[in-house]
Amino acid sequence: MAGTPAQSVQFPAFRQYEAKRQEANNAMTALLAGAKLAAHTLQLTSGSQELLPRIFPGVEHINYFRLRTDRATELLVDTGHHLGAVAVPYALAVHEDFVTSVVDLLKELGYTRKAPGRNKDLSKNPVKAWNMHDTVYLTLGGTVPTSGGDATAIEVFHLLREMRNAHIHAGGEVSDALKEVVEAFSADAAQEWSRLSRRRHGDLVSSKELRFNTFDIFAAFAVTKTLGRQINALLRDRMDHAHWAEIAVRDYAMQTSKARGSDSWMRGYLGYAAMNYGGIELTEAELVAAAVTTGFWTGGRQWASRRSERGAQRKRNQGVGKPGD
Repeated sequence: MAGTPAQSVQFPAFRQYEAKRQEANNAMTALLAGAKLAAHTLQLTSGSQELLPRIFPGVEHINYFRLRTDRATELLVDTGHHLGAVAVPYALAVHEDFVTSVVDLLKELGYTRKAPGRNKDLSKNPVKAWNMHDTVYLTLGGTVPTSGGDATAIEVFHLLREMRNAHIHAGGEVSDALKEVVEAFSADAAQEWSRLSRRRHGDLVSSKELRFNTFDIFAAFAVTKTLGRQINALLRDRMDHAHWAEIAVRDYAMQTSKARGSDSWMRGYLGYAAMNYGGIELTEAELVAAAVTTGFWTGGRQWASRRSERGAQRKRNQGVGKPGD
């Protein structure tokens, strides 16, 4: 599930999503590594009958961890299950926030929202975690993928979603909904899940209790990264250029400190669009039209390029020498 960051459109919601996803990923990895380091350190106190606060009085919050070395080590070694129960919902929540923000963005731009559900009028169905990816495809006038990499990533997402739901809503026991997803898993999704989590998908429902592992954490962050970039590519390829240009100009206006209406503002805008929205191949005319439509630029006004401005500066300075020449 490799993404293509060089081709991703860096619009505000996606930039925010990538930052939050990376922060959550790093935080969970830090906790995982910290637990392993702590377990390794506790080997030095193996066999001690003292409680941890007596052994490590200088460690902050250690008084809440009033256990002996052997029991503390057991918990730290098994941190994959406990941390997975926290990290998987965390990763999915960050991703769900991004996808719903994309659906809201499309609605603001005038697209009719179409979500699968009970109502035949798709515009009246609510957007939930189970149908939000399909909603983006349908709202943009596309078809929901049933095969290939996009479909596989969505299948793995739904497996993780039902794992989360079983943990939160079924007291950590394997739910019927999770069993249904496992039974309906395609061969491609099963292969991808095995690669990411290093266990067969059927193992999830082989006992009454749902058990997370360390690699479920990596799987959650990997698949949401892939899906985020898939949605980015879908927007890039299917949204109108006029809408992208409007997003670009409003984005730039929020970032720049240059005086509105100045030549430097327009030059900065065109450069900003090329850097963050280059994959869409917006034309200069489309970008200028969006600036005029949104009131950031006056129609018909020309601006000097940096090269022409430098040339004019050189002409103004001709014949001006140093004092004493």
